[in-house]
Amino acid sequence: MLANVAKQLAINLMKGLSISHISLPIKIFEARSSIQRVVDLWSSAPKFMRMAVEAENPIERMKAVIAFGLSSIILCTGQNKPFNPLLGETNQGSFEDGSRFYCEHTSHHPPITHYLLEGPNKEYRVFGYYEFIGKMGKNSLTSGLRGPCTVEFRDGTRIRFNAPDFRLGGTIVGERTIETAGSLVFEDLKH
Repeated sequence: MLANVAKQLAINLMKGLSISHISLPIKIFEARSSIQRVVDLWSSAPKFMRMAVEAENPIERMKAVIAFGLSSIILCTGQNKPFNPLLGETNQGSFEDGSRFYCEHTSHHPPITHYLLEGPNKEYRVFGYYEFIGKMGKNSLTSGLRGPCTVEFRDGTRIRFNAPDFRLGGTIVGERTIETAGSLVFEDLKH
């Protein structure tokens, strides 16, 4: 198994292709696609976005959005690879507070998913896109989501943030580790 993946990686590197073009053994995949896994990022929205909507000043609102963004790091960290979604695949649903989410896989190479999360009564919207990236190291894999995430409130406040990368260590030998890499930056575009 490892020899086949290494061979494919070498061929792709000579062709100038990225790690996303390698066929991987089925046993390393989780039973969901990445478009389903994107929703994990928002699992804490009912709690933290409610706090952001009810915040009485921009600082408290920013704190709640930061808590929402940070919670997504914990909620979406996993070591199994999700399946690549089909081009045009969609995912929609709701959380217990009435928030609704919509996702669509809009590009296969590079893999990009656009999304929208609307709070109850459209009090807020979280929207943007994620481009899924992956880079193989000697004994690690770095993956991440490129693209801005924008939170917009009914009063016109817009807060934008990015997602950090994740580095999975010990992919070939040694202890398996996972850590965040890079920065998580939040900007209040109104204040």
